[in-house]
Amino acid sequence: MLIQLMQLGQTQTDPLGIIFNLLWFAMIFASMFYGTKLQAWRSAKEIETGLEKLKKWNDECKQILVSNFKKFSDKNETEKDLMLKIENFLTFIAITPVDLDPFGIIPKIDHIINVRDDRFKEEIAILAPRSDPESHETQNLENVLEAAMAVDYVYRLVKHFLILGKKSKSYIILMQISMQMTMILAMAKSYYHATKAFAEGSPIGDALGPLVAGSFVRDVANADDIEAKEIAKDTIVQEVMFEDRTVYVVRAKGPGGTVGKPGTAIKQLVEEHGVSISRIIMIDAGLKFSGDKTGSIAIGVGAAIGGIGVEKFYIEESSSKKAIPIDALICRQSLENAITTMSRPITKSVHPIVEKIKMGIRKRTEKGAKVIVAGIGNTIGIGV
Repeated sequence: MLIQLMQLGQTQTDPLGIIFNLLWFAMIFASMFYGTKLQAWRSAKEIETGLEKLKKWNDECKQILVSNFKKFSDKNETEKDLMLKIENFLTFIAITPVDLDPFGIIPKIDHIINVRDDRFKEEIAILAPRSDPESHETQNLENVLEAAMAVDYVYRLVKHFLILGKKSKSYIILMQISMQMTMILAMAKSYYHATKAFAEGSPIGDALGPLVAGSFVRDVANADDIEAKEIAKDTIVQEVMFEDRTVYVVRAKGPGGTVGKPGTAIKQLVEEHGVSISRIIMIDAGLKFSGDKTGSIAIGVGAAIGGIGVEKFYIEESSSKKAIPIDALICRQSLENAITTMSRPITKSVHPIVEKIKMGIRKRTEKGAKVIVAGIGNTIGIGV
């Protein structure tokens, strides 16, 4: 009887359970001492996978550059020599002026931008000596070069942090980059597709502003031959009448890829006509939220213009001195929509925006007034 009770009190030991328990404790022990190293290794592998895509896009962009510049380069120049020249210029930088004392910084930035633009034109003339400096093909070459430079910069930046993270054995650096790789790749892919769009000379989403301006002129004047005067660098103005109001329509010249100097043009018109300018209406593409519909329209006030801020400063300075209100019409689109071939939803928004411009002029200006309508954006593929 005693022997039977002792047997009931005994428990059988499962060898497989012991093995799993030991493995579990081993994993906990390993994670305590080697968890960060494992995480760094995993993050590095994710970055390397993304870097392979970036390298592929970067190489393809360089090939697009070579094929486009080859059409206008010296006939005796080989593709290899042309590639070396292009690669030397891809890392070109423009250093912004010191801003410790912000007073007077706008003219300094404007000067740097003008010098940069002139330097780009000089480089295009060297790479493509058989191109016409004033042609829209040359302007398109500048845009192709800038888009390819953006892809190359993203590739070199990600590669830099990958090497830095490995050398310093910092899993923090590697994790920060790996967690943002999806957004980085999306941005780089947008510039990769933009390189193709600029190479083809196709209108892009950012051309919405000039396209609306041109459509407004043709709709109001009911003609296609309205005189266009160059009022600033690569920027034109067309004068039309709309219901007893004088409307000055400002936009970049086109059909080459350029955004012109709309701020300088508006400032000049305000200085010329003074308080007789009763309102400024600006149209531009604007970044949308992920849940917003592409091509939807946002209405507001203020200078609707992107960029580094110089042209916006000129608009705000000249309009505030004369107390001229500024209306803004924004076409919502993503970064990829803005710098790649214009999609149908964006094209379909042109007519509604034109109608909103007309309604704004009718409601907010008196007969006999003067109005400035500015279509902001890159005019690649958009003629007068």
